[in-house]
Amino acid sequence: HLADSKARLTATIVAENGNGYSLADERKTGEIGVIPIDANFSPVTKVDYKVEATRVGRVTNYDKLTLEITTDGTLKPSDALKQASKILVDHFSTIYAPQPSTKKQKEQGVQSQAAIADDDLKVSLEELDLPVRLTNSLKTGKIETIGDFLGKDRKSLMKMKNMGPKSISMVEEKLKERGIEVK
Repeated sequence: HLADSKARLTATIVAENGNGYSLADERKTGEIGVIPIDANFSPVTKVDYKVEATRVGRVTNYDKLTLEITTDGTLKPSDALKQASKILVDHFSTIYAPQPSTKKQKEQGVQSQAAIADDDLKVSLEELDLPVRLTNSLKTGKIETIGDFLGKDRKSLMKMKNMGPKSISMVEEKLKERGIEVK
């Protein structure tokens, strides 16, 4: 019995390289005697933050966030922050979705952004084969993915340079071809 003082335990431990967080269920080998465990392959080893009151001009009710990120050297701290920020924005974009405005649209089951697969939300608008001018206008407005486009309402899209009803309809038509209906 392992609780006995004379008991011995022999184990072979395997360390692997990888990316992100890996669940044990994803790494099952089916081999008898192998017990997979969750693995965290994050290159970030430590994060400290500090929030300080600051002022801009005469206004004093602003906060300043200072992040200190330490990595294992496989990724620069600035790149880790960029990746984490993108992941956070992607997750929040699935929460926010323009709601259908009419009862009829609700009954028809118009897709909301939350109902669209994460993979589709991350697809670059360049992959929709839009005219170059339209793609550049969207990029200038910081709209680079399907999720970014769906996160904007028609009114804010119309305010962008070179964006009009025809341009918006073009994007919506390309999305419809992918099975994403926008209303």
